[in-house]
Amino acid sequence: RGLYEPAPTTPIYLCFRGSQPPLQLFAVPGRSRRGGAPLRVTRRRRTMGQGLSFDLTQDELEDLQRGCSSKFSQTEIQILYKRFLKLDNQKRGFISGEELLAIPEFSLNPLAQRLVSVFENVNFKDFLQILSAFSPKATKEEKLRFMFNFHDVDGDGYISRLDLEHVVRQRVGASLDESEMDRLLTRVMEESGSKQERLNFETFCACFLEEGDFSLDVDIPSDDEL
Repeated sequence: RGLYEPAPTTPIYLCFRGSQPPLQLFAVPGRSRRGGAPLRVTRRRRTMGQGLSFDLTQDELEDLQRGCSSKFSQTEIQILYKRFLKLDNQKRGFISGEELLAIPEFSLNPLAQRLVSVFENVNFKDFLQILSAFSPKATKEEKLRFMFNFHDVDGDGYISRLDLEHVVRQRVGASLDESEMDRLLTRVMEESGSKQERLNFETFCACFLEEGDFSLDVDIPSDDEL
């Protein structure tokens, strides 16, 4: 199994204020407002290769733990590091887009290309920092920041109509024609309360006022399950 276990049939309902019923837009790592199963970043039992060293020094573990603001324990970091090495087939110190897309469950995710752009070519320390948003210890704001950055495709600090269209189009493919897409994006912007055809982080957070609006989770097994 790969690092990502997509649940493509489980939609995510982004519940903008006044939206009844909630707008079913696209599946991102999270949980449906209606209680659907989450799209989890997870790891499955796997036999590790021979001749590889998976040990981190105590100094390295402490540095990595500081880097992710202690969102993961040292044991969890060690386990994630083993998984990271296993995915890094070329042993270059990072996971390439090709290596990510070689994971069947990952490549089948309709948002695979966007996920690749987030996780590819980062070293383990940066990988751990990104993944920390999925930790139970992460605050709601930290989780929302990950979701915001995920949808801010051009990285300008705003989620524009073009950003939304890019992500939604990956999710739904050609099932929406241009006029349907335009109506959907217009409705999202109107119901978010945005008057500038784009969402800043504050406006985005206001769309998730209730605790059950979303969820980001990570499952980390014990070391003997690898």
